[in-house]
Amino acid sequence: MSIFKKIFVGFIAAIVFTTGVEAASGSITASTSTKTAAVGSTFTVTVKVSCSEAIGSWQFGIAYDRNFISLVSGDTSVAGYGDGSKKTQSYTYKFKAIKSGSASVSVSSPSMVSWNDDANLFTPSSSGVTVTVKTQSEIEASYSKDNFLKSLVVDGYELNPGFDKDTTAYTVSVPDTVEEIKVSASPNDSRSRVSGTGTIDLSEGTNKVEIVVTAQNGAIKTYTLTVDVKDLNPIEVEVGGQKYSVVKKSDLLTGPAGFSPLNIKINDIEVPAFHSELAGLTVLGLKDENGNIGMFVYDEETNSYKPYKELKGTSLILLPQAITEELKGFTKTTLKIEDTEYEALKGTNAEDFILLYAMNIENGQLGYYIYDSDNHSFISYNKDMFSKVLESSDEYKLYLLAAGSVAVVLFLLTIILGVKNSKLKKIIKKRLVEVKESQKLDQDESKRTENKKNDKKKKSEDKLNKDDLSNEDDISL
Repeated sequence: MSIFKKIFVGFIAAIVFTTGVEAASGSITASTSTKTAAVGSTFTVTVKVSCSEAIGSWQFGIAYDRNFISLVSGDTSVAGYGDGSKKTQSYTYKFKAIKSGSASVSVSSPSMVSWNDDANLFTPSSSGVTVTVKTQSEIEASYSKDNFLKSLVVDGYELNPGFDKDTTAYTVSVPDTVEEIKVSASPNDSRSRVSGTGTIDLSEGTNKVEIVVTAQNGAIKTYTLTVDVKDLNPIEVEVGGQKYSVVKKSDLLTGPAGFSPLNIKINDIEVPAFHSELAGLTVLGLKDENGNIGMFVYDEETNSYKPYKELKGTSLILLPQAITEELKGFTKTTLKIEDTEYEALKGTNAEDFILLYAMNIENGQLGYYIYDSDNHSFISYNKDMFSKVLESSDEYKLYLLAAGSVAVVLFLLTIILGVKNSKLKKIIKKRLVEVKESQKLDQDESKRTENKKNDKKKKSEDKLNKDDLSNEDDISL
């Protein structure tokens, strides 16, 4: 065989034996979900080792910019070994942002050996990540301030005027048979948040819908949608100088506890209401010009309305009333509870002793109730029982003389008066201390008077003794 034939055969054999045999390949890459980190915060970087076939062994190093970030956890030099069953291995690194700047994390000196070819050491591809470090103020300064809407739609109805992102007030008119509408809106900036959309329940008359757009930087813009449900026969009333309309749909109202639903007629129109036999009250819903619905007490005889504002204690539900009489030992004041002011009385000698005149909704009885601001509770006021708390009396002094201790007397009065309320105990204790101090002053004054008498008596006796001695001297002479 000629030399050329031998070379050709060898070449063909090499091709035959190497066909289908592909060298292993791999990569060692770093990744993170954090694009921007605030100074002082931490973030994680994941390093993934991958091989096209079962991985035998690998090694790499981690390099990072120490001017802007510090390593919290993770090894900067890694050597690993496979077991012939896996093609990947991951490592997690935790970094802390320490200074504003562009911080890089990279893979250094990567190398790898496949499980099937441990003699072939190769260099896998590698990649790193870059994280921008900023102070919190720098991050917030970069936030979008776009709080505009890109669109605002009421399904089936047209806005008036037509939508424009710079216009924030719109109106829509719907027939009186429509009970709900669907409102949809999208932000001009995808990083903004929109609230107030969806299915909106409607009632007769004016309905206010607010669509709020919150920009990435927290700036808020409110778009107001006024939906006018045409009421062909509205019942319009005026309470306290403000105009209202009577709510005619029962599903828009929730009655107070202890009240039963019923229908009543106003201007020959049937409307939903709630009634309590025990309290002797009828309440219904009124809607103001802004579409806000509130509950009001309705007096059929006088065809009048007044706001229904109940107060709930731990065991009582009260409806405050106007105070029309004077109580001895009290002066008129106002009591503010949950942003609402009520007429009240305060003790002349104990200003933190507050009385509220109210109806007990559970039994319809009117009376005074003591308000405890510490736990927002009420206790029925008994004039005879608590008059001792508000007025000085010799009985207190007798208690103090017998017991000698404010704490003991407080305990005795707690039993005698049945006082369990912490606020009342404080008031009683304060009053007892005042009485005891007054008693001490009286005792001191009495002691001073007694001392003066004794001094005067002693002076008289001394003078008499002196005169007697003088007389004895005269006799001896």
